[in-house]
Formats: sequence, structure tokens, C-alpha cells
Amino acid sequence: MSGEKKGAVHIAEDVIISIASAAVSEVRGVEKIRSDYGFFQKKNPVRVRATGDVIEIFADVVLKNGVSAVRACEKIQNAVKSEVQSVTGITVSKVNVNVSGISFEKK
Repeated sequence: MSGEKKGAVHIAEDVIISIASAAVSEVRGVEKIRSDYGFFQKKNPVRVRATGDVIEIFADVVLKNGVSAVRACEKIQNAVKSEVQSVTGITVSKVNVNVSGISFEKK
């Protein structure tokens, strides 16, 4: 019975976006996930593009003031790739991070 096909498994794009968004939010130095550029607003600040058996993830973020953007983006890339691959089993070829702003707000 172990060789018996059980059926197809499909993981919705929204699920991958949710996993990636959660991973981004947990990275120290990320203020929020955002994609507004003045009058132009994208539908979702985290997007997925599938090519064959692999996916590419795009994330727009706002970082906290004083954070190294390069280090924060590297941490985001590693966190997203690791979490998405671990939960879904889908290979992530790239995680592209766009810093769309810096938060200067004091809390």
C-alpha cells in the first residue's frame, strides 16, 4: 500500500504569503510590511511568483530607524526562505526584499 498514490497536494498562494508575512514580521528591525508608494498602492506587500517547481517571493517592508538595512534584509531573506521551505516543502529560489520606508516614529 505504501506505493499507492493518494492524490495531489496543492498549497494556495495565500498560504505561502501568510507564512512569508509571518516570517518577515518576526525579524528584528522590521516596523511593518507595507507597499504604498505615494498614490500607487500594490495589492499585497508580499507576493509570490511560481516558475516550474520553485517560487520567488517579493516583500516590501518598512524598517525601524537605526537598523542596518542590509543586515535586516539578509535576515528577512533567510527567515522567509527557511520558513516557507520548511512548512510547504516548496523550493524558494529567491526572496527579494524592497525597503519601502524607514520609520522615524517614537513609541
